[in-house]
Amino acid sequence: MPRVEDVALIHAPSVYDFRQLKYVHYGPISDVIPSKPVFDMYPAGFFYLASYLEKRGVKTGIYNVAARMVNEPSLDVPRLLKAIKAKVYGLDLHWLVHAHGTIELARMLKEIHGAPIVVGGLSATYYWREILEKYSFIDFVVLGDTTEPVFYELVEALEKGDAARLREVPNLAFRENGRIRYTGIRYVPLELDDIKPDYSVVLRVMVRSGLRNSLPWSSFLKHPVTAVITYKGCPFNCLGCGGSNFTYRVLFHRKGLGVKSPKTLVDEFREITERLKAPIFFVNDLQPLGRKYIEELTLLLSQEKSDVEIFFEFFTPPTRDVLELYRRAGDKVYLQISPESHDERVRRNYGRPYGNDAIKKLVKNVRELGFERLDTYFMVGLPLQTPENVKGLGNFYLELHEIGKETLDAFVAPLAPFVDPGSPAFHSPQKYGYRILAHTLEQHRQLLLAEKWYGMLNYETECMTRRDIAEATYNAVEALTRAKFTAGIIDEEYYNSVVESISNARKGTPKYGLDSKETLKEEELYPAKRLAISYLTARSIAEILKCKIGL
Repeated sequence: MPRVEDVALIHAPSVYDFRQLKYVHYGPISDVIPSKPVFDMYPAGFFYLASYLEKRGVKTGIYNVAARMVNEPSLDVPRLLKAIKAKVYGLDLHWLVHAHGTIELARMLKEIHGAPIVVGGLSATYYWREILEKYSFIDFVVLGDTTEPVFYELVEALEKGDAARLREVPNLAFRENGRIRYTGIRYVPLELDDIKPDYSVVLRVMVRSGLRNSLPWSSFLKHPVTAVITYKGCPFNCLGCGGSNFTYRVLFHRKGLGVKSPKTLVDEFREITERLKAPIFFVNDLQPLGRKYIEELTLLLSQEKSDVEIFFEFFTPPTRDVLELYRRAGDKVYLQISPESHDERVRRNYGRPYGNDAIKKLVKNVRELGFERLDTYFMVGLPLQTPENVKGLGNFYLELHEIGKETLDAFVAPLAPFVDPGSPAFHSPQKYGYRILAHTLEQHRQLLLAEKWYGMLNYETECMTRRDIAEATYNAVEALTRAKFTAGIIDEEYYNSVVESISNARKGTPKYGLDSKETLKEEELYPAKRLAISYLTARSIAEILKCKIGL
C-alpha cells in the first residue's frame, strides 16, 4: 500500500516542461546563484513549514521536482507525481520566475489526485485573486511572508471538513460556493523565534521523502550551502525588489521587521553544523537590528568554535568597529555587498544610499582585519545605465583591487528575468525610469517561454531596450572579466572561455542547455570544494540510518 502523507510540498521548475524547449538561450540569468536557469532551488520556507507541520503531527514530504528533472533528464514527471500520495499538495510561488511551472504542476496534481491544491509565497500573495479567478484547479492561496501557523490551521480545517472554520483562518484566499473569499492578512508576527526549524525533523522529512527527491537544488551535493533567515521585512526601498520596505508594508502588511533573537539564530546554526559541515549564509544585513544585537550574535558564534565558512551580507557598508565584531564570529568569515553599480548616481537612484568612498573604506578594512573574502555584486538593467557607461565597471574593480588585493572578488549579472511585482518600480515605473512590459501572472507565464533570455525580461528602462540590456550585460561582463584577469584573480584560460562564450552569444550561436554558467565558472562563487562525503557529520549519518530503519 503506498504511503499517504498529510501534506506534500512540491517545487516546480520555472517552466514545465523545459526539456521540450531544446534551443532556449538562458544566458546569464542564473549565473550568480546556486541553481540552474530553470531555478531548481526551493525556498528555505520549505524547511520551516515541514518542521512546523511535522512537530504538530502533520506528516509532510518535500519533493523538488525541478531538481530531479535536471538530474534525471528522462524522468517521467506524471509518473512521479502519481506516486506522491498526499491529502493536500502545497506548491511554492514565491519567486515569480516559477509562474509557469508551478501552475502546470498544480494542474497535473489536481488531474491525477483531485486533492486540495494550495499555493503560497510572495508572488502568490501578489497575484492571489488572478490565481483563484483563472486557475480553477488551485483551491487555496496562503498569503503573507509567514504562513506556518496558517498552513497548519488550513490542514486542520480540511481534515475535519469544517468549511466554516476556513473563514476564520487568517491570511487565506479560497473559493466557496463559486465566490472568492479573502480572510485578510492578519498574521504578521514581529517575533519569529517560535517558528525556527528543527533540523532533526527536517532531516527525517527529507529521508522519508527520498534524498534525491528532497535536495534543495540539483547540484547541492556538489556545492552545498545552507542558510539562516535572520529576519523578515526590509528597511530599504531598492526599486526593483519585491522584498522592499514598500512591498512588505503595503502588500504584506508588515509594520516592522520580524526578528529572531541572537540565541535562536545560533541554535539554528548549531543544528545545521551538527549535521552538515557546509558554508552557512546569514540572510539579510544585521545592521538594522543594532550594534548590541550584532555583539551578542557574534559572541555566541565565536563560542561555537565552528570551522565552517560563515557568510554575512550588508546592504550598506559597515564601519570598522562593526566589522571587528563580525570578524570574531569564526575562523572563516566571508562578506558580501551589492553596490549594484560602479556609478554612484545609478546606485543612489536605485536605492543604495552610499558612495564609492564608503566602498573603498570597506574594502580596506576587510583586508586589514583578515576576512577570507569580500564578494561584491553588480547589476545591469538599472535606470540611468547605458551599454556604454557600464563598461566603467572594469576600471572601478581595478581601483578596489588595488586596495583589497586577493581579498576582493566581484560579479555582475542582469536584473533578470523580472522587476518584481509589488516593487516600487513595478507600481510606479515612469516615476523611476522603467517601462513594465507584463503586468498579470499569465503575461509573465508567457514571457518565460521566450527563446532568448532577454526576451523573458518584463521591463525596459528609459535608456535601454531589452536588447540593449543584453548588450550592456555582455559589455559589463567583458570589462569586469578583463579587469580580473589583469589583476591576476582569474587565469588566461578562464578569461578566454568567458570572452568566447560572450562572442558566441552575440553571434547567435550560444551554448544551449543547463550545464554551465555563461559568464563565469561556477567554482568561483564558492569556497574551496571538498569531497561530498566530507560535508556529512557522524550525527547526520546516524540520523539518516535511523530514519531509514524506521521507514
